[in-house]
Amino acid sequence: MRKLTGLEKWSYAIGNMPFSVKDAAFVNFVVFYYTQVLGLSGTLTGLAMFVALTWDAISDPVVGSWSDTLRTRWGRRHPLLVAGGLPTALLFLALFNPPDDLEQMGIFIWLLGVSILLRTFLTIYFIPYSAMGAELSADYDERTIIAKARVTMAWLAGMLMPAIGFAVIFQSNSDVDGRLVQANYVEYGVLSAVLAGVTVVICVLGTRSTIPHLPQADADDGPFSLLRPITDMRVAFSNRKFLLVTCAGLAFGIAAGVYATLSLYIGTYFWELSTDQLAGMVIPTFIATLLGFGVLARIGQRVDKPRMLLAACVLLALNVFISLGARLLGFLPPNGVTLIYLWVLCTTGVGVFALVTLHVVTASLTADLLDEQELATGRRQEGVFFAAGAFLLKATTGLGAMLAGVVIDLVGLSPGLEPGSVAAEVLQQLGWFTIVLTGGMALVGGAFYLKVRMTREDLAQIRRRLQERVSNE
Repeated sequence: MRKLTGLEKWSYAIGNMPFSVKDAAFVNFVVFYYTQVLGLSGTLTGLAMFVALTWDAISDPVVGSWSDTLRTRWGRRHPLLVAGGLPTALLFLALFNPPDDLEQMGIFIWLLGVSILLRTFLTIYFIPYSAMGAELSADYDERTIIAKARVTMAWLAGMLMPAIGFAVIFQSNSDVDGRLVQANYVEYGVLSAVLAGVTVVICVLGTRSTIPHLPQADADDGPFSLLRPITDMRVAFSNRKFLLVTCAGLAFGIAAGVYATLSLYIGTYFWELSTDQLAGMVIPTFIATLLGFGVLARIGQRVDKPRMLLAACVLLALNVFISLGARLLGFLPPNGVTLIYLWVLCTTGVGVFALVTLHVVTASLTADLLDEQELATGRRQEGVFFAAGAFLLKATTGLGAMLAGVVIDLVGLSPGLEPGSVAAEVLQQLGWFTIVLTGGMALVGGAFYLKVRMTREDLAQIRRRLQERVSNE
């Protein structure tokens, strides 16, 4: 593989933004909007999230196998980037603008239908996009650099979207909390659609020059069939190291699903932060992302990737416990004190750094495992590997979202509640539930990473044997 140009690397990295736009919407606003503004029950909202994510998980292996076997003059990835990316952008408009006068079941069906469509088209875009990242370089360190650039752009979108939303769109007006105004969410949907659409176009056009250099579908593999994903998944999970990494992803998926669903509830009711303060979360997020971008490559030169992932899991678990536990155990002053906001800023920064590390290093390690798989089977299966990991991660994230939705109802977070009006026992339950699932599952993930071995020397040996195989053919 030739070395990537700066334009190719950053055009590819920018292509991660549509997925982050989706995450920013679902993590920060969708559940809160449908429950607190539209009045949909938390249980039905969580059920819609679970069903949509389960379907999303099922579609991942299908798209992964399809992408691996696609043969066109534009390669096997780029046609799907266009086919999936542009419809995804348009569906953000529908997500935040359901028809008026819908009853509970109508709102549920709208949320479920739009979520399924949006996630399906995003899968058609994102699985080939992720697979292409593993194909752009065969170098141990450059893969981490590519993953860093990609995750940096993802976090940039992920932190700017809610920051712009809280600072500009969801501002309070005439003593009405902007987070409870339906029209504001329509504006946010337009912003999401524009950013997703523009970044898809930049990625497709900026990476066109890589098409001749990317691996092409093997003619011996035959055409795609609906039974092929099952076979491909079985082959992928025969790789023990990939299976361990995927199990770690399962644990992290449950934690992510719970925390993502409850994050705006935590900020709004547990910490009683204003929209301006929530917008300020961009500061620690930005600093932590830059720090990750600056130090991960250096750390990676001294520490193996599985050990970096283990450390990130432990850091994430400790941070969640210290952040919320200090309040629950009575070690912090009341909300509204400056120290509280500084506390939330600091713990947010630590958590973001741990997450950036997990995302960057996991993507880089998966690319290494693909080389090991090629040595064992003689096939390149980037689409299948990334789809298999996404399949289980999304399924468990959906489970976490559904559990969180049930908890919203059980603890008594009824629609339209203003910050400061929630009973203390409700906040206690909310806090401990978040700590146990997110922190506990992060530690479970770390235990799986502890069993994985893939050093720089291991990859170098694999690459040498692959080159010898090519030379002998």
